Amino acid sequence: MIINQYTYAILAAVSLILVLIVVLAIRYKRAQKSNHQLATILKPYARNEIKDFIIPDGVGGLLEIEHLVLLDQGILLIQTYPISGNLFGADFIDEWTQIIDGKSFKFPNPLRHIRTSSYALKVLAPTVPILCRVVFTANSVFPKGKPDEVSILGSLADDLNTLNNLPVMTEKTQQSWDRILRIARKNGQAVTRGNGIDGK
Repeated sequence: MIINQYTYAILAAVSLILVLIVVLAIRYKRAQKSNHQLATILKPYARNEIKDFIIPDGVGGLLEIEHLVLLDQGILLIQTYPISGNLFGADFIDEWTQIIDGKSFKFPNPLRHIRTSSYALKVLAPTVPILCRVVFTANSVFPKGKPDEVSILGSLADDLNTLNNLPVMTEKTQQSWDRILRIARKNGQAVTRGNGIDGK
């Protein structure tokens, strides 16, 4: 009887581990697919990019930046969210709502973080536009509309078409980019100009 209890416990634990491995593998595969789609959409515009680095926040602290892209028209700040379902949000409300499988969940307004990051970058690059884009990379929709700085992955290419209407200021954007890289830190190290379009 004791052996059977232990056997059942071991089988249950192994089954749970296998389920977790499968779930993590599916999430990883989806994330990789989303990253590839995002890179493909950005390719026509990006002159350089860097991911996952830290800059001063302007008030004595540090701020993590997920993804920054050098454009001819300015610098594009991107924050991605793998949130699916029906999403409801507006510029100045504290919490947004996700409805999925008949259940409702609240999450903080993502525009707050990206705008804080934008202000910090503007201190480092005051002469060029800092453009913001919150991108929901999972299967999501905004049934009642979305703020201007928000995209779902399926609409991002169209949303970025507005970049073609902005003035080109290649030299200024490069100077601002170089200044950001001089101050930024990645993995505890100074960021060098060798960081290329792959974000490494």
